[in-house]
Amino acid sequence: FFPGIMIPDVNRIASASAKYPKPSPDFRPAYGTAGFRCNASLLGSTMFRCGLLTAVRAAVLGRHCGLMITASHNPEADNGVKIVEPSGEMLPQAWEPLATELAGCSSDDEVARLIISLLQSESNLASPANPARDTALGSLAVLVGCDTRPSSPVLTQAACEGIQAMGVRAVQLGQVTTPQLHFQVAALNAGHLSLPPEQQLQAAGQGASRSAISLDLYFGTLLPAFEELCQGPKGAPSTQAPPSPTFPLYVDCANGVGAQHLACVAATLASATTGLHLHLLNRGAGTPQEGGGQLNHLCGADFVQKECKAPSGFSSLPVSARCCSIDGDADRLVYFVVQQQSEQQSASSNPVTTPPSHVSLLDGDRIAALFASFVSDLLKGLPQPLAQTIKVGVVQTAYANGASTRYITQTLGLQVVCAKTGVKHLHPEAHAFDIGVYFEANGHGTALFSPSLIQQLEQIQHSCVAARQLLLLSRVINQTVGDAFSGILAVEAILRLKGWGISDWQAMYRDLPSKQTKVSVKDRTVIKTADAERVAVSPPQLQPAIDKLVAEAGDQARAFVRPSGTEDIVRVYAEVQTAEAAEALAAAVAQATCSLAA
Repeated sequence: FFPGIMIPDVNRIASASAKYPKPSPDFRPAYGTAGFRCNASLLGSTMFRCGLLTAVRAAVLGRHCGLMITASHNPEADNGVKIVEPSGEMLPQAWEPLATELAGCSSDDEVARLIISLLQSESNLASPANPARDTALGSLAVLVGCDTRPSSPVLTQAACEGIQAMGVRAVQLGQVTTPQLHFQVAALNAGHLSLPPEQQLQAAGQGASRSAISLDLYFGTLLPAFEELCQGPKGAPSTQAPPSPTFPLYVDCANGVGAQHLACVAATLASATTGLHLHLLNRGAGTPQEGGGQLNHLCGADFVQKECKAPSGFSSLPVSARCCSIDGDADRLVYFVVQQQSEQQSASSNPVTTPPSHVSLLDGDRIAALFASFVSDLLKGLPQPLAQTIKVGVVQTAYANGASTRYITQTLGLQVVCAKTGVKHLHPEAHAFDIGVYFEANGHGTALFSPSLIQQLEQIQHSCVAARQLLLLSRVINQTVGDAFSGILAVEAILRLKGWGISDWQAMYRDLPSKQTKVSVKDRTVIKTADAERVAVSPPQLQPAIDKLVAEAGDQARAFVRPSGTEDIVRVYAEVQTAEAAEALAAAVAQATCSLAA
């Protein structure tokens, strides 16, 4: 025994691990922003070991954790896993190397020894100030969720056996979105949810319960706040009457897990109060003509954002129809409008096989700008002594379009911070503000409200409309992680309250043309960056060469290179006033990179 933590039997861990051997001796996956992610057939051992590690994390913190089995926007044959903190946030970066080391262990004995060593090294956390001091392992739980991939049930079983080998309870939530799993973990640790009785877990078999905790609290938090926010109480910051609440929103569900949960609340959202009529396409069930199809294939937020094309099944929609796309696990969101179809497309009778139309995209940058604009509106309605103390900021990456940055800083007068690529870098930066908004261009992001600000708003909400609306916004938004569902609700509520349609949203600013490309070099690690990946510091000749090319490209031009974190390539980004110039600048920077990083 160590203070508050019982060290499990090493033989028990090794014996359980033997059921899930590595697919090959040289299989060594790396844990990053996306967790572990690869072809599902390779992940049995990794999933078991992540179950172990998540249980260890729960043990050293003395709190419940989560584990989500998904590969997000990847093809259906892939799968992956993400570990969730008690707060509902992502695994700390300091633990990522531990996950990588554990997944790469060459033997079951090595797995067991590493787990025991980790528990021993972390035992100092079990201090009088830490809940782990008096927390028995059997009272702790790991909530396990998965998406709709065919491989998810087998991998879920592997993860649960890893959790149980540590003596921690495995509680299966079944098929849930990634944001729902994050929300449930945070709510459980905050005391807003309770674990099911032990008898219920045992009845489900092997200590795991399927759908053991309902999503009533999740939807019961988001939907009432959305409904009240949409009512637009007198005094709300709107210069126009809200548009008629009867228009449809066409949702590309990526043939993923989000479809079944949106279907459950569609009738509620279509009520007279909110009038949000969801038309769900690419639902992942039935024939393609019935709205089903393969997960993430020619659909989903990643496809729409990267290709700027309409997803499968959207070619026959009315011109200017309001559309949005989520990804396979519903943590990304982009909006779009399908552009005028060609005669060839219009003549096709099969909306599934019709070539995809190009779209006018409203990506994560646009969503962040919309959120920031609404917050800026509401600040004007707060008592000035309070409004002047509230620190509001937007966190972007180097990939954010420069036009969006200028809109936020110059038009809204708000602070913008640039962080390294990956939400694990943006989320902590957003915590530095009273209201911190962050989105990557791919549509993954959220907004965070500080507890102290929430407390102040609660004190004046009955006498100040703006304070009440900010509180409602904080409840509509899932603050634990990017959430496509809550994003849809927030966007729709804001557009109603501002009296805006899609064209008004598009008119906030005009994106500068940009070009992304990638190049292969002998060793991408020779390229080192600084200033949130916007400046290349190695090789030393590279940044001066980029600066010269940017200066020659003209006003508002910029470019950067960064080694990919997931592929053996170097990514190149260029932005300038015309599409032709962006293409040329990207090509020139790519050529300089190949030459100087050889």
